[in-house]
Amino acid sequence: MNAVIIFFLVLIGIVVYFWQRNKKDNPGTRSGQLENGQDHSSQEFHLENVRPGGLIHLMNVGPLMEEFDVSILSRGVYRAGQNDEWYELEGEAAKGKVWITLEDDDGLDVTLATRKLKLRDLPIVRNDLDEMNENGDGEFEFEGKTYYYEVSAEASYFPDGNISPDNESFFYYWEFETSDSDEFITIEEWENGRFEVTLSHPIKESQVKIFSLGK
Repeated sequence: MNAVIIFFLVLIGIVVYFWQRNKKDNPGTRSGQLENGQDHSSQEFHLENVRPGGLIHLMNVGPLMEEFDVSILSRGVYRAGQNDEWYELEGEAAKGKVWITLEDDDGLDVTLATRKLKLRDLPIVRNDLDEMNENGDGEFEFEGKTYYYEVSAEASYFPDGNISPDNESFFYYWEFETSDSDEFITIEEWENGRFEVTLSHPIKESQVKIFSLGK
């Protein structure tokens, strides 16, 4: 009887030994490591850390509650004043280019640009912007919604995140939002007199799935 017990104990020991060795030889399935080989323990898997070459998936975003993949092409840096800094991820989706803005303001604020507009699409002109800037107040109607003046300031932009004077472009911007903050319109006037107008919507980090951080 003792011989039988010893035999089974030895057998169990052999099985445990080979199981442990197989586990060490196949680390790709360990907790905290993704199938593509990127390890959570070595680099935080957050939207702020996504760089060109990264791949993300957006879920239930915009007024149509769309869902699609985005390949990140570039990551630009914006600065205003002494302390304000935010980032823009430019990406390519099946529907075309998309832009995602990230700003840390007592928590990460994320917005998705859903439309690019022209200044002539809005019921305001350049003089109206000057007046709002001077008064710190103003509003306009667009497609059945009222957009209220929020802020305006001078800012600079560094393409591809390259922070250097040779890579810096300047512009002035005005930001407007609806009363429930579910839509934003940003107007930018660049040094060369060109205007860029963007309609965007806030999104939550939970609506973003990160497949790859990129470079």
